[in-house]
Amino acid sequence: MSVCYNHVALIGRLTKDSELKETSHQTRASFVLAVDRPYKKEDGTSETDFINVVLWGKRAEILSSYLLKGRLVLVEGRIQIRQYEQGDVRKSVAEIVAENFQFLDYKGNKKESVETEKEFVL
Repeated sequence: MSVCYNHVALIGRLTKDSELKETSHQTRASFVLAVDRPYKKEDGTSETDFINVVLWGKRAEILSSYLLKGRLVLVEGRIQIRQYEQGDVRKSVAEIVAENFQFLDYKGNKKESVETEKEFVL
């Protein structure tokens, strides 16, 4: 018997505000997370990966107004490979389906931000 496990945890910054969309089944929020690689190149700079993240349902509705460009967040979830057709071409996209979420920076009044973050950690 083989055991399979799909879990990922990322810390990064949103590259732009999240996009909220209503689908036929439920609400979907999507955004791109910029995650620096943990090593430096010879010139001292690091490379950055841009990773697609999606949230579904009530989480998407609640968090979308807080998912703003530049926010530092921790995202935990699973990797999903989604396939679709565009014209005659079959395409694949990798994305993280977020299951847990935490803000790691503060916006505005620190006390208010801490209270808000406690309320919206899912």
